Amino acid sequence: MRRANTARSLLAVAALASLLIAVPVGAATPSRPALLPACAYGSSAPGVSGFAVRVQHDAWRYADRQTVDATARSAAARAFAAAEVAYVYGLPLVEVHDTVRQFRFRNTTVSIAELTTAASRRVVSPNVDTLYTVGWLSLTQQPLVLDVPDTGGRFYTFQLMDAWSNSFAYLGSGSTGTHAGSYLLVPPGWTGTVPPGVHLLRSPTRTVWLLGRTLVDGAADLQKARPVLQQYTATPLTAWVAGVRGRPVVFDKAPPAQARPATPTGSDFISTLNRQLVLDPPPADQTCVLDALAPAGVQRPSSSALAVQAADAADIAGDPSASPLPAPDPAVTAGTTAAVRLIADAARTYRATTSNGRAGWSVMTDPWIGNFDRQYLGRAIIATDLLGANVPRIAVYPTSYADRSGRPLTGRSRYTITFPKGELPPVKAFWSLTMYQSDNFLYANSSNRYAVGDRTAGLHYGKDGSLTLYVQHDPPATTAQRANWLPAPADAFHLILRLYLPRATALNGTYRIPPFVRVS
Repeated sequence: MRRANTARSLLAVAALASLLIAVPVGAATPSRPALLPACAYGSSAPGVSGFAVRVQHDAWRYADRQTVDATARSAAARAFAAAEVAYVYGLPLVEVHDTVRQFRFRNTTVSIAELTTAASRRVVSPNVDTLYTVGWLSLTQQPLVLDVPDTGGRFYTFQLMDAWSNSFAYLGSGSTGTHAGSYLLVPPGWTGTVPPGVHLLRSPTRTVWLLGRTLVDGAADLQKARPVLQQYTATPLTAWVAGVRGRPVVFDKAPPAQARPATPTGSDFISTLNRQLVLDPPPADQTCVLDALAPAGVQRPSSSALAVQAADAADIAGDPSASPLPAPDPAVTAGTTAAVRLIADAARTYRATTSNGRAGWSVMTDPWIGNFDRQYLGRAIIATDLLGANVPRIAVYPTSYADRSGRPLTGRSRYTITFPKGELPPVKAFWSLTMYQSDNFLYANSSNRYAVGDRTAGLHYGKDGSLTLYVQHDPPATTAQRANWLPAPADAFHLILRLYLPRATALNGTYRIPPFVRVS
């Protein structure tokens, strides 16, 4: 889940994408010296390999076009490589800060008591099953206490992400349960006293993104769910101990999204990254990465209280000028621009790998999703298209861009997908199939139907107990088919099948999702 950004759309650059192959991370291009140490590239995984080879190729190709002087060429290649890797490495940090800042209220839970519609442009790939609760939580001053009510068994989950987009803790269904509880959220290095009856949660960073999802069974259930949202609170520890509780913000209608500039590139990106590194530095064992990126202007962050305070104030204001701006460097600008293409190509390669043998479905259940550690390229892929995605044990998001024959899905054709009896998506909570336009937003249609799932009323099942869904632009011919119709746009589209609390068969690959069959 993240905002749209056409500058980072998935571009198909076949010649360069072919370099993202299974080769040892850190390997140098033949006859060329390695530009950066191996630590800068992190680790690799199936479908997300060849990071170092791609950077080497991009950097030397750029440098060779700039000058014939060997010393200048080497410096340009090194600055380009450092900038390209800095963008991949730092993108999640920049995106998380940009995302939480749009919530406006710090250290307060903000909920929207309205299901997402096609009119929403706040985030891409939204679900239409749950009400969202968000929180821009800052631990720069003191810890916070999160209070959640007893939801009476209603599914909800609070995902707590650090500033690097790692999901370090969960509350609610599938983790702590749906009973009431109080949880103390503390920053790195905190050594205070935990109040009796309160559970301790240690955040790896000072900035925390809270993303909550509360299930509703359609519009009729909204009024019952609203009181639950009003009991999600965040309170500074000293106030909580004194008996005060934070006041949540609950909107009946989603407020207009704040205008946000595109993710910066070039020296602007480096400046933004440097400021946010002061607030939320990476783990100590990744210091080598920051040193490797110095040719692009990346700096080791200051840990002084004054520096943190200044960075915090600048982050609230969203002011990149608060950080020293590196001197403009064409190699840095070119390197960050190349990184956008690199991530897009890597995403396409990863999607192909996770689609292999799955008849058009990309199924991402890799254990590193949501707990990225040193998987820097994989983390950037998720930050680009699915920022805020849950870890697989909480939810998986199989995605289809193609039918069973590998042809792209388009509203110029008609499709069916049939779940045989007993073979609906295996979940402990719920499932839904949601339609998205090529821009990753919901498709506006006269039926106001954006998804079909296990709670959709009026679905028609076959005599054999199977469920066939009709995916097409025009309404189907019969009443029964229209009951099972998922409207599609007239041009390219894709679908996400959400499985919340997936069963083991969905995680280990035993369960196979039926393909989309083109019928005309």
